[in-house]
Amino acid sequence: MREFNQLGLAIVLAGYGMSAVAAVEDAGHINLGPVEMTPMASAGIGYDDNVYREGEGDLADKGSTVYKLNAEAEFKAQTGLSTYAATLAARNTSYSSQSDANFTDVGVKGDIHQEFNSRNRLDAKFDVGRYHDAGSTVNGDIDKAAPEYDKTQGSLKYGFGSLEALMRADLFGSYDKKNYNAGGQDRKTTEYGATGYYQFMPKTSALVEIKERKLDYTQQQNAAYDITSYLLGLNWEATAKSNGYAKLGRRYRDATGTDRQGYTGWEVGVSYLPVDYSLIQLSTTRDYGLESDNPAEADFTQGTTTRLTWQHQWTGKISTRANYSYSDEEVQGSSGITKKDRTVNQLGLAVDWNVKRNIKVSASWQHTNRDEADKNGFTDAEDYKRNYYMLSGTLAL
Repeated sequence: MREFNQLGLAIVLAGYGMSAVAAVEDAGHINLGPVEMTPMASAGIGYDDNVYREGEGDLADKGSTVYKLNAEAEFKAQTGLSTYAATLAARNTSYSSQSDANFTDVGVKGDIHQEFNSRNRLDAKFDVGRYHDAGSTVNGDIDKAAPEYDKTQGSLKYGFGSLEALMRADLFGSYDKKNYNAGGQDRKTTEYGATGYYQFMPKTSALVEIKERKLDYTQQQNAAYDITSYLLGLNWEATAKSNGYAKLGRRYRDATGTDRQGYTGWEVGVSYLPVDYSLIQLSTTRDYGLESDNPAEADFTQGTTTRLTWQHQWTGKISTRANYSYSDEEVQGSSGITKKDRTVNQLGLAVDWNVKRNIKVSASWQHTNRDEADKNGFTDAEDYKRNYYMLSGTLAL
């Protein structure tokens, strides 16, 4: 059976899908001097029983057959331990009976890992393109088009000190800007901070982390705030089969015209490899977040999200993926008064079949159940359920 070679896969990546190029067993490539190019195309057909993710009103329970067409070209280069990658992609999503919701995303993503020497390393990522908020609308049933935005995103992490040293540190920062064509939801998020590690046992380090996140709806007055986190914790690789991290501390929220608010937050993640062909990951976070449904109200959330994923390689060609997430949060106004309670359950299952080295067929199902309870007549509860089915095929070089 095929093994999972990277137990150190970050737990935070459990909620993100792989690119289609990486998903096939052996994509192959075209040599362009020092650069390798891998072209890829995929197509899918499925069904979405709640395209607009609404529980009531004219847009509720609008189902449709879904067609997906994707084209990508991945470029990779490597020098020693340093790697460089960029992917150009165009992805079209069409609905047979809800054509107003059709959209095409176009963008380029990059990932750079630079090893200067054993004590200095740099990781950088970027994502630039024109994307859409699937499942949302520009203006309800008046304009059912998916909101379109131009995205500029980048992040840097600089590590100083050998990974085996007694002490080391990471400095990090990120920038994410979305400019919408309509709706007044332009937003900008910046984050920066530092993490210091002290290795007091082999493969186990104590850590201290300080970071600040700034969120701003640039077209709305006073729809912005800062989140500052002070965290203590551990980072460990207990055995060859498990590793993880745990951070606990205080988070503080500052916003215009309101007093500083704070509460206890955490970030915990564990990866476990019981056998070479099965990977289990569990993560949980408690944090603030910006409520994007109505930026003019400057609402925000605070709550807990837990995710569990399981990847299993049954044979050399067949594997499965399962994931479950649960979030429990309060939606609060700018003054900190709770407007509604919200819980979201999400379950996903997928089967992958590597037909040939460069051909893959996948079948997947995703279920979402969002439940909200209004508090004191502040706002309408927005409940909905959604099932999404997809059968897709991927062809690489």
